[in-house]
Amino acid sequence: MSSPTWSFVLASFYAYMILFILVERVLTRGSFGSSARGDRDPLTALFFVLPTVGIFVWMFILHQWLPPHPTWILYAVGILIGGTGMAIRVIGKKTLGKFFTVRVQLQEDHRIVDRGIYARLRHPLYLGFILVWMGPPLLLGSPIGFLFTTVPLAAVVLARIPREEALLTEAFGDGYRDYMRRTKRLIPGVW
Repeated sequence: MSSPTWSFVLASFYAYMILFILVERVLTRGSFGSSARGDRDPLTALFFVLPTVGIFVWMFILHQWLPPHPTWILYAVGILIGGTGMAIRVIGKKTLGKFFTVRVQLQEDHRIVDRGIYARLRHPLYLGFILVWMGPPLLLGSPIGFLFTTVPLAAVVLARIPREEALLTEAFGDGYRDYMRRTKRLIPGVW
């Protein structure tokens, strides 16, 4: 079986990135939150900076030293994983509704959301974000991309989760502790 052409893969990559922006900013408009309420995570800006910088560095390396080797299988897996991540983000944001903010903070009349996807996972939006950023390295047939996009983003997510859970435990006490006992953080049935 032949491999996809580089121009097809590159066009798909740009379409993927446009779809990601549409999912994040048009289909699921979220709030950055109120700066007056603060932000319990000093790493918030890294959610935007790391993938952007990572992609530019990765693309430079890709074109200079490590040419990609896209195959139809990697391409399909990348689309499947990335598309799943986008779907999880849409579902998670819609389920959270007004309680979704980019900043780690509580909203007015905040409550624990434990329905829909949140009945099984405490942080599906983070899972979705990681999956979204696993897509491009696979789609482009360039596993080195994981080092510049997925791994740094996953590190920020793993550092952010305890801060968010501490805030929610502080606010909701035993109610949030009970919720933590019946759900997993990122991987259904595992962790």
